[in-house]
Amino acid sequence: MQYLKEKKFSKNIFKNLLKADNILPLIFFFLLIYAGLTLLFGKNNVFKYIQEKKEKERLLKKIEDIKKENQVLQEKIHDLKYDKYTIEKKAREDLGLMKDGEEIFVIIEDQKEKKEKSDKWIDKIKNIYKEYYLKN
Repeated sequence: MQYLKEKKFSKNIFKNLLKADNILPLIFFFLLIYAGLTLLFGKNNVFKYIQEKKEKERLLKKIEDIKKENQVLQEKIHDLKYDKYTIEKKAREDLGLMKDGEEIFVIIEDQKEKKEKSDKWIDKIKNIYKEYYLKN
């Protein structure tokens, strides 16, 4: 007898849930659950969106930096093509050219002093290691 009451009670619950008044909120509830799961774990979830947004900002900054660098290089190219002072300076420094009647004085530094100035800390450590290795 009690089994029949429980069976009737469970049938009544399903009948009540399937009534028109209860179906719409039930459908809305399941759609809400589905939307939440899709936002959190779907193919294009919220976490991926945030990561892609950060990547986009990083790339836009990189593009701006490259544009600035490109502008500086364009100015250098323009100067090397059309500015007589820049052309003359480049010819004197790189090619060793001079005007008629000019004399060029070259100051030669002691090689040891020059080497000490140009050596970086890592080069000094390498040299010490080589000297130690050769002694032993």
